[in-house]
Amino acid sequence: MNEEKFTGKAELYDKYRPSYPRELIDWLYDKTKAETVADIGAGTGKFTLCLTAKPWKITAVEPNDDMRSKLKGIEGITVVKGSAEKTGLEDGSVDLVTVAQAFHWFDREKFKTECKRTIKNHGSVAVIYNERAEDLFMKERDGIFLKFCGISRIKHIADQRAEEVFDMLVGEGYFSSMDYFELENNKPTSMEEYVGRELSCSYALKNGNPDFGDFKGELEKLFKRYEKNGVIMVNSVTKCYLGKF
Repeated sequence: MNEEKFTGKAELYDKYRPSYPRELIDWLYDKTKAETVADIGAGTGKFTLCLTAKPWKITAVEPNDDMRSKLKGIEGITVVKGSAEKTGLEDGSVDLVTVAQAFHWFDREKFKTECKRTIKNHGSVAVIYNERAEDLFMKERDGIFLKFCGISRIKHIADQRAEEVFDMLVGEGYFSSMDYFELENNKPTSMEEYVGRELSCSYALKNGNPDFGDFKGELEKLFKRYEKNGVIMVNSVTKCYLGKF
């Protein structure tokens, strides 16, 4: 993973990225009976914060300094600088590893090796995504990103979207056994929230790029075409595979 892709985006990511449903946290708690959890590729802590709803001992692992600075504001967690492939965690120290919206950045086999080292016997790995609907709005949105951000970056992200990750987990037998969770996670979204969420993407243009103003303007125009009473409904589904090696 290129650790610098999200540098300068921590504020946007923390403020505008969607959260995760409480039902998922309840499901993980009931399924795993875990006491210790490591959230890998934790970013600014969007999912880490959700984990604090349960009495877990939580460690957040994140390589990017900018993103990790936001994690330090979450009470009751240990924050570690590390990557999915080199977490810095002790051998056999965690019951559950969680990965939210980040698995596509990892070296899959090195991550598996690291999990086998750090997870206790009978421990689990949860791979989680908020996956947005493939509707007309998203097709228009993708066209804007294709126009301004370049086909190679869009293709990279498209190839690694949640569906491909989940197909790999199932089709290639990445886990020896799995459970599955799915729940609609739709959210009424204002223009500020929508544009902020898009600008938080790793491949979105940053402020200072000569095309940034036009890029942001196109996103605002898209929002206005679809909004009703100042909001649009961003349709997504939260999906999780809970597996064992």
